[in-house]
Amino acid sequence: MFAECLQIDGTLLQPGFDMVAVRRSIDLIEERLKKRSESREERVGGQVLRWNYRSEIVQGLQLDRPHRNIWISFALIIMFGFAAFVKVKGDVIESRRAEMAERERLRKELHLTGEHRKTVAIVPT
Repeated sequence: MFAECLQIDGTLLQPGFDMVAVRRSIDLIEERLKKRSESREERVGGQVLRWNYRSEIVQGLQLDRPHRNIWISFALIIMFGFAAFVKVKGDVIESRRAEMAERERLRKELHLTGEHRKTVAIVPT
């Protein structure tokens, strides 16, 4: 199934290792971290002060949500701009190709060769 041993979170486990015990210990570690983050308090002058890290408050109250929305809007604006650029560039190339084909048609119709070929142009009206 696996090679000779299994690696979980950087620690190597031997083949006969009990995965249920490993999962249970990982769950206990996660629970201990959760309890530690919930009960941050200090006693100062007989008064209990409860505190959290800034990142925990930001994550808990979802204060970073507007910033995420800003980045999403930037991405949408960039994609819209790129799509518009591709569309306009394609239209310009197609119009130039059509003008070139029209000039070639006129040159062939008038049987122009050499220096006289350069004198034909389509004048927009």
